[in-house]
Amino acid sequence: MELIRWFADLGGADLPLAGGKGANLGEMARTGLPVPPGFVLLTPAYQAFVDANGLQVAVAEAAGRAVADGSAQAFEAASDAIRALFDRGAMPPDVAVAVTAAYGQFGDGPAVAVRSSATAEDLPGASFAGQQETYLNIHGPAAVLAAVQRCWSSLWTARALAYRARQGIGPEAVALAVVVQRLIPAEAAGVLFTANPVTGRRDQVAIDGAWGLGEAVVSGQVTPDHWVADGATGRTLEAHIASKALMTVRTDLGTETREVPPELQERPVLDAAGVAALVDLGRRAAAHFGSPQDLEWAQAGGTFYLVQSRPITSLFPDLEPPVPSEAGYRAFISLNLMQGIVEPLTPAGRAMFHKVALGAAIKLLGIKLPPGLKQSPALRFAGGRMYGDVTNGVRYPLTRKFLLAATPMIDGPMGPILAALLDREPERLPPDGKRPVHPAAKTIAVVIGRALTTLAFPEASRERGLARVKAQVEALERRAGAVQGLAERLRFAEEVPSNLLSMVMFSLLPVLASGMGNRYILEAKLKQWFGEAALLQKVLRALPHNPTTEMDLALWRLSRQLKAEGAEPAADHPGVQAFLAKYGHRGVREIDVGMPRWSDDPTHVLTTLSTYLTHGEQDDPEVQFRRGAVEAEEAARAIVARVRREKGSLRAFIVRGMLRRIRALVGIREYPKFYAVRTIAAIRSVLGGAGAELVAAGRLDQADDIYFLDFADWDREGDLRAIAAANRAEYDREVGRKSTPRVITSEGEAFYAAPVSAEGALVGTPASAGVYEGPARVIMDPRGAKLEPGEVLVAPGTDPAWTPLFLSAGALVMEVGGMMSHGSVVAREYGIPAVVGVAGATAQIKTGQRVRVDGETGRVIPL
Repeated sequence: MELIRWFADLGGADLPLAGGKGANLGEMARTGLPVPPGFVLLTPAYQAFVDANGLQVAVAEAAGRAVADGSAQAFEAASDAIRALFDRGAMPPDVAVAVTAAYGQFGDGPAVAVRSSATAEDLPGASFAGQQETYLNIHGPAAVLAAVQRCWSSLWTARALAYRARQGIGPEAVALAVVVQRLIPAEAAGVLFTANPVTGRRDQVAIDGAWGLGEAVVSGQVTPDHWVADGATGRTLEAHIASKALMTVRTDLGTETREVPPELQERPVLDAAGVAALVDLGRRAAAHFGSPQDLEWAQAGGTFYLVQSRPITSLFPDLEPPVPSEAGYRAFISLNLMQGIVEPLTPAGRAMFHKVALGAAIKLLGIKLPPGLKQSPALRFAGGRMYGDVTNGVRYPLTRKFLLAATPMIDGPMGPILAALLDREPERLPPDGKRPVHPAAKTIAVVIGRALTTLAFPEASRERGLARVKAQVEALERRAGAVQGLAERLRFAEEVPSNLLSMVMFSLLPVLASGMGNRYILEAKLKQWFGEAALLQKVLRALPHNPTTEMDLALWRLSRQLKAEGAEPAADHPGVQAFLAKYGHRGVREIDVGMPRWSDDPTHVLTTLSTYLTHGEQDDPEVQFRRGAVEAEEAARAIVARVRREKGSLRAFIVRGMLRRIRALVGIREYPKFYAVRTIAAIRSVLGGAGAELVAAGRLDQADDIYFLDFADWDREGDLRAIAAANRAEYDREVGRKSTPRVITSEGEAFYAAPVSAEGALVGTPASAGVYEGPARVIMDPRGAKLEPGEVLVAPGTDPAWTPLFLSAGALVMEVGGMMSHGSVVAREYGIPAVVGVAGATAQIKTGQRVRVDGETGRVIPL
């Protein structure tokens, strides 16, 4: 049994034997980076210790109980029990002999560092940094063996158990190797990040350093000096020199923390040349590993050493496909968050949106693209989330003004982030002398012509536009039902998304634009005349012709039918079947073709019906909706009367016409998405058929694996199971990501929240007027969720699948969204206060906590 390997004999493929730390040290040593010499006691030695002491069953049972319980107390109890077993265990003789012999090869019995190296550690998706233990300044074979045993035991610390549980790594899947490395008598040490871990910029290097050994820096005991340097040149961009009061030093008994000598406390640990030298080492390490690295460094006798390297897992992933260097500095906004979706898209969803973007560029903008282009140059994905390139838009003054005004209506913080970015570095996004892409002549002609017709005949134009797009979608659905064979299915999947935006936009955009134009013009005028920005909000309540509102009311009526029948919600009930026939194309994250529809799994609909059955007639949303419509009409009449009284009859006549068009047209805002999602559901059915064909051919394990393939994968020969499995695993990891940037630059800089603050309050965008106080309920996923009447719904974002919960909500708080996001629109229609774009709301607000939601100032105040 092989027990020992020296660094020179290890590489990345040896992760199961050497653990993450050991494998990475081997890679660095073999590539010529300055790594202090050392060896790794391989994982078979750990297994031999466990077997020799009969620990396997007891360890698995204790760890399993903790994972099942999930509480901090359970992890602590399991850790105490397991570590006690390790402390009492006896070292196998062959392991002791191997370690003693290897340590003897250092020649002079030097001080060494003994470091844990787990097989689930320093991985691209999870670094596990600090989860196991390190022992410094260890002398002699006996002390090394004792440190090895303590390292093995540290695989079962409470923090390591909990971390692995969150990552979905079972107790049986881990083992521990141990690194034994000559200890550098460091005069200074620290950490080096080859990408800026705060901003995400890949072109910057961040370095921390302090006097003595690096333990004080890594453990957070000392405030280190901090530098930010240019990753290409090594030039120092920022330097923050700390008052360094403490340092970790070697002693006869190990290490201890001491005061820094007075003459060194204010002195920089590194000069400019030292910073540049570390940048060079970091650049070499990152190039070798192929990803940004978090390294630990030490300096002794004027020489730098690298003692550890791991991937920086906290960075938001790079944009894909990468932005070519010749494209220059680019800014991208999150299209996911503009749809109220924080989760990633499936690979099929991403492929579909590339087709949507390419089709829009050709059909709506008239751009001539190279033949055979598979991916839109204006679209990128990062962490599975969709980002759109707005660089040309912010470079040109007219479109910049539009973008800065329009983006906050969809996602509150996005506009201020773009504005702050422009203010901070105006030279990075200068006007390039070219107008941004503008709509094609045909698009302009159709939209303007139909918009003018709509202004003259609003009701007739609305019905004509809706009938036109409905007929087109129904024709597509019939075609989808007739498609056969992989080749024909692929043609459908690539062709239909290319026409999606033009189909919906030509039919409905002119109608909606006429309504929204009236709304914003009148809102501005009322603010100018009377100084009241929210005067129009009551008119926007209970807007007719909204398919989402109609869907929710239909679900409520179905619950009343079930209650009258004394029936429980069931998928085979005729009423449920009728509801699904009309609305079954909807679902959670419904713009993603890879996500199930309600018709695939009606559990969400049935759960909502069960909740509605507990509501009394006093909660009847139809009554509330009719009341809201009456109040809206009264508010409209009051506005007209005030304008007549203060501004004259002619203006009152014009305002009455504008209000009529607002009520007639603005409600169809949800229809473009309604029909787009019906189209996506048709595409999904075609993909599902392809999945079934690939399963029958033995190329996939299950039909829904098709959604974890890119369209380009269909052209591959042979087995597709490995590709689908890898894509699904990556998708599952990304689903767990807690926050995503609203804006990303081509350098990787990520912006999550707008630069705003208010003492004692969480700040967002006011979306629906009113003030409400009540208990909060944080809901991350609407499936199976229940909201008690009057609770404040706190969510990361919402799409139509969430809106049945709105019937119970007293107010709404969302982490993403703006004035015109879906949740904002529905909240206004239901008359509940709403604040959106509240960064970190789901983390900072706790379920059961009373909060005040001020839908007029945009503040959410925990009480």
